[in-house]
Amino acid sequence: MAIQSKIIKQKMTSIGSIKKITKTMEMVSVSKMKKAVSNSLASRDYARYALELLITLAKERNVHNPLLEDGVGEKKLLIIVASNKGLCGGYNVNISKAVSKFKTQNNGNAIECITIGKQSERIANRNELKIIASINEFGENISLDEIEVLKNILIKEFIELKNYKDVSVAYTQFVKQLDYRPNIKEIIPISSKTSRNIIKEIKEGSKEERFDKKGMALYLFEPNEEKVLSKVIPELMSAILLQIMLEAQASEHSSRMVAMKNATDNAGELLDDLKLTYNRARQAGITQEVAEIIGGAEALNTN
Repeated sequence: MAIQSKIIKQKMTSIGSIKKITKTMEMVSVSKMKKAVSNSLASRDYARYALELLITLAKERNVHNPLLEDGVGEKKLLIIVASNKGLCGGYNVNISKAVSKFKTQNNGNAIECITIGKQSERIANRNELKIIASINEFGENISLDEIEVLKNILIKEFIELKNYKDVSVAYTQFVKQLDYRPNIKEIIPISSKTSRNIIKEIKEGSKEERFDKKGMALYLFEPNEEKVLSKVIPELMSAILLQIMLEAQASEHSSRMVAMKNATDNAGELLDDLKLTYNRARQAGITQEVAEIIGGAEALNTN
């Protein structure tokens, strides 16, 4: 019994240490989540109005731009956004399922991908998708300078090399603290349909529900619409990509916070069970020792 009690006590010590670690990770994730959610919500209105302005321009002015039209390639390009680290619940698993579904719905051999995050490389390899570029350097504070790297790859592959018909992104949309949904959205070409799908999602966090559509005839473009939008549209693409990355980051931290909270709670429940088992084993050991002492005393008295 003494040996059994010692083993249980060692398990309790080990689980107690794990509980402290998971609790610490939970608190860190809470802090990071608050910051990520704040960044995501702060940029939603800008991304929404920029997209709505582009829709109005393209519709009313009939503007032509390579990013507004289907590509000439036969293949599809998929950007997979996942985490660099694990221990974030079903965050990466849900993205993997969405990518598998996307592959099934399309010709898997005609899909190539750009991976963002170490876990996304594993997702691509698991689905046997060719990786043309891998980016793992995005930090906790995502900047437009980092997004420029991704945007330049997209523009080169889609416009200059003309390798792809369209570009989609697999990411996790942040709705609220316990609600984050895996999504695959087409972002190139930037059409009214695809833009409105993105707008519909980011509207959930916008402060205003309506966009004041002003007549585009009131605006003059110098030297002309095409040259102005050739500069504006790539910047708009940066805004879209930045918003997607912020949504994914907020979802990741929220998912990790929930996972670590569940791990901490489970460790606490396991500790309670082990304490009860330990007390029973200890009590049984004491009872046995008392019984042995009494038995020994009675044997001596009999002799």
